[in-house]
Amino acid sequence: MPQKAKKFWEFRASKMKNSAELLLYGPISEESWWGDEVTPKQFADELKSLGDITELTVRINSGGGDVFAGQAIHSLLRSHQAKVTVYVDGLAASIASVIAMAGDTVVMPRNAMMMIHNPWTIGWGNANDFRRIADDLDKIRESIIAAYQEKSGIDRDKLIELLDAETWLTAEEALEYGLIDEIDERKTVAASMKGGMLVMNGLAFDITGFKNPPKIDATATSNGKEVNQQMELTVEILAKQYPDIYNAVKQEGYNDGVKAERERFKALQELEAPGCEEILNQARYETGETAEQVAIKIVNVLKSSGVNRLAAAIQDAAPVNQLDYQAGNQIDEKDKVISAMVRVVNQKRGVKQ
Repeated sequence: MPQKAKKFWEFRASKMKNSAELLLYGPISEESWWGDEVTPKQFADELKSLGDITELTVRINSGGGDVFAGQAIHSLLRSHQAKVTVYVDGLAASIASVIAMAGDTVVMPRNAMMMIHNPWTIGWGNANDFRRIADDLDKIRESIIAAYQEKSGIDRDKLIELLDAETWLTAEEALEYGLIDEIDERKTVAASMKGGMLVMNGLAFDITGFKNPPKIDATATSNGKEVNQQMELTVEILAKQYPDIYNAVKQEGYNDGVKAERERFKALQELEAPGCEEILNQARYETGETAEQVAIKIVNVLKSSGVNRLAAAIQDAAPVNQLDYQAGNQIDEKDKVISAMVRVVNQKRGVKQ
């Protein structure tokens, strides 16, 4: 009885409503795709278990693998009710490029790569066996041609020419042929060649068996050492491609913001002082100033207010200094002072005596 194949895919639920993600990194079927009763059914069951999702993101970084596994995945994704968006996170080669054709929208960073070629196989037997194998390969190629043409509408003769040549496509070329829909200008992938291995975004692919190995423009050299161009991460990329991380960071930031704002309001409340109400309200609801910033303004207001009150008191007391007071007068000193103060007050009121 055949051994169950090692699982080569990962479905991930998303915190975004009615959406999920499928990760296809590495070889498509590392061991084998063992008939309808084993691996294909498990993949289909997991896809179905996602429920009535409306958005499915498929992320691919793969050098290909089992053609029957890839064709089954392509068919299941094409028939799914959700909108399927495929991101080529580095490489979509061989049957992985066929899976990419299942996307309603296919997106590649500018220095990602796609490779298309005729199906391969190994076999043994007599001449009749190999003729049958050749016929089978022709039938498989027709199904692959159909997948590419359904997505792109590319001319059949041109497509066959590309397949025969084992063609490595840049994002610009894939867009020109209609095999993808968008080039993601915000994102680049780390790419390099190391001893016959193509390294794309941290995954190594053995390309020694290919006739036309790709030219990697993303690799710079310095003193003979390879330097990988790294992906530039933006808020938009984080939200779209890594929603779980984005939402977790966003929630943590929200919690920290609420806590900080409460502490700011409390600190401002402790600065309340007469005549400073407008400054405090502006800080609370308009400027967002901290208690430290507002405290300087309040000190200046209180300082200015104190000087003004002192000056007013001195000015009000000036007429008292002009009182006609002589020690030998028979009028009681207390009454004289009171009379003088009354006179000053009446003068201020405009009352004539």
